[in-house]
Amino acid sequence: MTLPSPAAVPAAGCWSFDPADAAAATRAAVRAAVSELGVISATGEDAARFLHGQLTNDVEKLAADRVALNGYCSAKGRLLATFRIWRDADGVHLLVPKDVLPGVLKRLSMFVLRAKVKLVDASERWRVWAVFGADAAAAVGSVAPMVPAATGHAVAMGNARLGRLHLGASVAERYLLIAPAADEPALLDALATVPTVGSGAFWWSEIDAGVPTVFAATQERFVPQMINFEVIGGVSFSKGCYPGQEVVARSQYRGKLRRRMQLAHCAATPAAGADVYAEGEAEAVGTVVMAASAPDGGYDLLFECPLEKAESPLRLGASEGPPLALRSLPYELVDVTA
Repeated sequence: MTLPSPAAVPAAGCWSFDPADAAAATRAAVRAAVSELGVISATGEDAARFLHGQLTNDVEKLAADRVALNGYCSAKGRLLATFRIWRDADGVHLLVPKDVLPGVLKRLSMFVLRAKVKLVDASERWRVWAVFGADAAAAVGSVAPMVPAATGHAVAMGNARLGRLHLGASVAERYLLIAPAADEPALLDALATVPTVGSGAFWWSEIDAGVPTVFAATQERFVPQMINFEVIGGVSFSKGCYPGQEVVARSQYRGKLRRRMQLAHCAATPAAGADVYAEGEAEAVGTVVMAASAPDGGYDLLFECPLEKAESPLRLGASEGPPLALRSLPYELVDVTA
């Protein structure tokens, strides 16, 4: 099997870039415009209630000082999208990859029926920046009245939000700045001393933190637990029904979860959705979730496979393909319902 070259790999799900960009974040704060993400806005008196009945995490209890993970499943419990979500006086907003946004918007709109909610693609109204790396807290302190102290907490600056992201194995300080387009120039002026890197470095930091995103290449490939989504706070098991909820609940409560997401390094380029093989076996055992250039060369990637197979030598793309070197996730794989 011929593995794809960097030029052939789609931008969404695998990022090939100068490793110096990622390495810079291990030494000092950097910033990146995250142009791969768009925004779906839900407005109207039923906005929170409607989304609460569609998504994997609690929307009705989502506080204004939160930027939370959430997901959208098919009826079979497979993720159609993952995103971060926040709310303000205008409504509820979903930060979602642009390559799946039109389909997600169309599908959600089909279920509005008589609910008093309006769903729109509001991507042009918002700008998304990541600030991450050593001393990132000091950098964002120049734009926010206070720095959010815990993962998922957010500080409001008018309609802008500064949210703290999950810590990584190599990059502990990570923040997401979501702002109306009109506010962007002033905010960037305040961050003028922070070096700019490409968005790929931010996605590498997501991989380093073990935080997955579903792109078009991996839609309907994973039940949330297969990519540790409940472990990192993307699923509520007490919120009630949503599409695929029975499958997700069954996966959680009926015995040990067999498939999990892992972090690894590979010298070759791993495309999102590519197969992972156990050495010497003819059938694929897992799937690449996302990948990005690593600070030390090669690629870091997230992939899922059965837990018992993670103990075997693993290969990318074929049973004799390039080897995967497992690395430790920055969190434990725990049963959140225990």
